Amino acid sequence: MNIVIDIGNTRSKYAFFREDQLLEAHYQLDALFEKIEKWRKQGEKLSVLLPHSYQCGQIDFEMRRMLERLADCFLIANPTMPLPLKIGYATPETLGFDRIAICVGGRCLHPGIPLLIIDSGTCVTYNYLNAAGVFLGGNISPGLEIRFKSLHQYTARLPYVCPTENYGGIGRSTEEAIRNGVMEGMFFEVKCSIERFMTENPDGRVLLTGGNAYFLENRLPFPVSFYRYLSFIGLNEILKYVKK
Repeated sequence: MNIVIDIGNTRSKYAFFREDQLLEAHYQLDALFEKIEKWRKQGEKLSVLLPHSYQCGQIDFEMRRMLERLADCFLIANPTMPLPLKIGYATPETLGFDRIAICVGGRCLHPGIPLLIIDSGTCVTYNYLNAAGVFLGGNISPGLEIRFKSLHQYTARLPYVCPTENYGGIGRSTEEAIRNGVMEGMFFEVKCSIERFMTENPDGRVLLTGGNAYFLENRLPFPVSFYRYLSFIGLNEILKYVKK
């Protein structure tokens, strides 16, 4: 059984896989060891993949040491390890492993075609793969929360506004103006990136993931595939690949 842990900027999550089957996924680390003990009592051999970003503090040294003790196979991921993906990035050592994971997951689900994989979370990342499975690079821009917080923190009077499912048009209050400006601004940014990609890659596919993806998925006028667990799928593929 594989356990993959995804350390994000705002939250950490983990999932259990048996081969390609996702058994359970959780968005808090609180019950991680309780879940591990449950599977160990059932006689499962456990392999753990922990991204190198554990140094961010969400997984401290003691937690890492306990994971290493409980696991039959323990791996710390990094961008230079063997991967089921070719990295065509100028600085692979600076490439976030979250971006690698979603690209591996995307290629696993849609092999042999060009892909644009958009992850809408704390940041919005645009990740490009060619048909041969080479990660070509991409772009990074601020996510919704960063945009809302920036308007509030760097101005004297603008309030902090939260995203909502309904947005767009002409704002009739300051709160509406901020919400529409931020959310439509991100929407048009994503829409333009997809249009450019599809013009250059008419046989390509666009995948959407991330915590804020649901603000976009039903509004985009394109056939976009939404995957809630894309990073988990990619991390599991990486762990399987390295074990082999």
